[in-house]
Amino acid sequence: MAEEVAGETRSSEPESSIPDFPDPPLPSDPATDALFSDSLRRIQKFIPLASAAIALVLFWQGTLGLALGFALGAAVAWINFLSLKSTVAALANAITQSGAQASRPRVVLRFITRFALIALGAYVIFTRYPVAFHGFLGGLFVPVLAIFMEAAYVVVAAIRPSTGS
Repeated sequence: MAEEVAGETRSSEPESSIPDFPDPPLPSDPATDALFSDSLRRIQKFIPLASAAIALVLFWQGTLGLALGFALGAAVAWINFLSLKSTVAALANAITQSGAQASRPRVVLRFITRFALIALGAYVIFTRYPVAFHGFLGGLFVPVLAIFMEAAYVVVAAIRPSTGS
């Protein structure tokens, strides 16, 4: 849309004073790339290992309801983590591929449904088995523990002197 004011033609669209240049490629360190490329795989291994270890400790201490609630919460968290990983990949594909318009609503519905199912499971456990509910909530945080374990692994790997060269 253009307007003519005092003999000049002006556009109603704002002008950009920043030239549109492509972003330069970021420098890459092969050692750092290798370290971080396996992070997701290690986190996926840490979740069931930490879940089993904590559930066994709770069971060994004689808190069966808490241990079962924790195991159920950890299982839900594991399924949620895998579902989130696939949803993010599907959403990224739907955004980057122009021909995948029909899959976007399904991806969003899957994303929302996951949280609804977690809330329903928490409600059932809360109303039927209050002791197990505390364990269930604890189990939902196992992925956070796994991410902390991965962060510790990366810090140790970063400060450990390299053996090559």
